[in-house]
Order: sequence, then C-alpha cells, then structure tokens
Amino acid sequence: MSEPLVVIGNGMAAARLVDELAARALGRYAIAVVGEEPRLAYNRVLLSSLLANEADGRTLGFSKLVFATGSRPLMLPLPGGDLPGVIGFRDLGDVDAMAGISGPGRRIVVIGGGLLGIEAAYGLAKSGARVTLIHLMDRLMERQLDAPAAAMLRQALEERGVRVLLEAQTQGVLGHDRAESVQLADGRVIPADLVVMAVGIRPNAELARGAGIAVERGVVVDDHLETSAAGVHAIGECAQHRGQCYGLVEPGYEQARVLARRLAGEAVAYPGSLLSTNLKVSGVNVFSAGAYLGGDGAEEIILSDPGLRTYKKLVIADGRLIGAVLFGDTADALWYLDLIRSGETIERIRDDLVFGRALAMQAA
Repeated sequence: MSEPLVVIGNGMAAARLVDELAARALGRYAIAVVGEEPRLAYNRVLLSSLLANEADGRTLGFSKLVFATGSRPLMLPLPGGDLPGVIGFRDLGDVDAMAGISGPGRRIVVIGGGLLGIEAAYGLAKSGARVTLIHLMDRLMERQLDAPAAAMLRQALEERGVRVLLEAQTQGVLGHDRAESVQLADGRVIPADLVVMAVGIRPNAELARGAGIAVERGVVVDDHLETSAAGVHAIGECAQHRGQCYGLVEPGYEQARVLARRLAGEAVAYPGSLLSTNLKVSGVNVFSAGAYLGGDGAEEIILSDPGLRTYKKLVIADGRLIGAVLFGDTADALWYLDLIRSGETIERIRDDLVFGRALAMQAA
C-alpha cells in the first residue's frame, strides 16, 4: 500500500520533487500536492488555510509532509507604499497589473537593482515605457557582480532605454488617489504612473511556524532536509539550511533531487549549494558563481574587451577555480561552474583557462 505524502506548495521545487519521485519510487507514495490557486504548476501559493482547516473542511492525513511554500516579495515600509499603483514583482497578478499600465509614454519606477528588478525594468522598457531603475547600492547586482561587470551591465541597460540611478535611497511614494511619483532622500522626485518594488524576498514560513516547527529566517532543515518535526521536510525558497536561505531556482532543484532520493530509500545528504547566477536580457548575458570577489591568497585572471562588450574574471586559489564572473560571452559558464563544484586542479590548463573550454582542453 502506498504511503501518503503531502506536498504543501505547487511551485517549481514541488514540481521537481514530484518528478524525481516518479522517476525513482513510482508507486511508493500516494502524493497529494496542495496549492491555493486554481492554476497548474504555478509558483505562488498560500497554504495556511489547509492545515488550519479553513478551506472546505477537508483534511489530509500523511506519513510524510514537505513544505515547498516558496517566498513572498519584500515590500519596503515607505510612506505612500500602500497607494494603488505600487506593486511587487513576484506573481502573475503583478505581471497583469504591469501589462495593464505599461506602454509607450508611461512612466514607471522600478525599485531594486537585483535580478528581478533588472528583468522587470527591461521588460517594461521594451513595451515602450519610460523606466527609471532605482538602486540603493553603488552597482547593480552587487551580490553577484564585481564593479567592471556591473558597469557594463548598467551601460547595456541604459542603451535599452532604462535610466539607472545608483546610490539612490527611496524616501517615499507621493500621490493622492494613487502613486504619482517617487521621492528620493536627496530631494529628487521621479514621476511615476506605476512603482514596482523588486527589493528581495522572504521565505514563506508562517505555516510551519504556526505548527510549532523551528523557523529562523526560513524553515530550519538539517542535511536530510528534515525539519524539527520527524517526517516533515522543507525544500526551496522557504527552507533554511546551515543558516542559508537560497532565493534561486537551482538550489531548490538540488534539494528536491536529494529529498526524492532519501524518500526513495537512499542514504544521501544535502551538503548545500554553490550559488550561481544567470541573467539573460535580450543580448545581455551575465553569469557569476562562487567566490567571484576573491580574497586572501586568491589570484584573479581577467580578460576584458570593451569593443566586443565581453569581460571574464576567473578567481583561482590553491590550484583550483573558486569563482567566475562572465559578461557578454557566457558560452563556457556551465564548464566553469562544473570546475568550481568539482574542486579539481586546473594547473594543466591554467594558462588557457580564460580563453574557454575548447582551447583549454585542446592545450591539455
């Protein structure tokens, strides 16, 4: 008889877990995937009504349960932040709202210069809107890029119609019945028909916390991806492993694979994920991974061609590749990522490493 397994969440990590289980342990579990919205395989869910018995009165028994409740967008507590015309950028509702307002001549302010903010700004600019991207830090994607790569990214965005303001602190949103402008701390006022906040996410851990499960920033899990409650697991953006909450897709997929193997009876553990980032915005390819800023004892190999709009920085320590930043030419990104993950020596190919896999392996 199949064991009842309940997966709370219908996003990408949940879907990957179910796929992996189907491949590894078909028939072992009777799986129920529970999400709030009437859409298939959709990334945003709200599930507190289920376990609190507030849906339609039904209950689901389980022998094992998996939290895959994802995350929620951070909304800055700004004066005027609750005005109509101020939205986040995390779900289809936000996209629909943007589509309804964006277009030629529309003035849109995007707050946040990380991955989501850049993607939102580019998409809105492509619709013909006049977009201003406001970022608090001194460079775009400061958690993933060094200064040269970030400067090239800024130039590329501005060439695509996005006005970029760095080291700009948002003080509030101004307007009467709806958002009309954004005021900065230095006194500048940016007109806006729509304000999009893309300043980050927080794990959706309220349901687990309410159930008495250990929660810090996210749902705390061990190397078995098990929470403080036996038989209850967590994966994806809601999970916190060794103090780390991952806000990216690939770590969620890796967690789903490990948990599927454990649920299939294999003795495996999750060691954590190596963070890597890919950004693709209409001809702008950006990649970073590992210790891209280097550090004590690390060496940097840099290849830069402003004319071709390409930049590569490889960080090496103890004969191993430990970090990389690529702008423009990202064809060898996965190869560099594999070298970082494996920790294998690169001494034989060190002289040709920055020129890419084909030349480096030929020389080896």
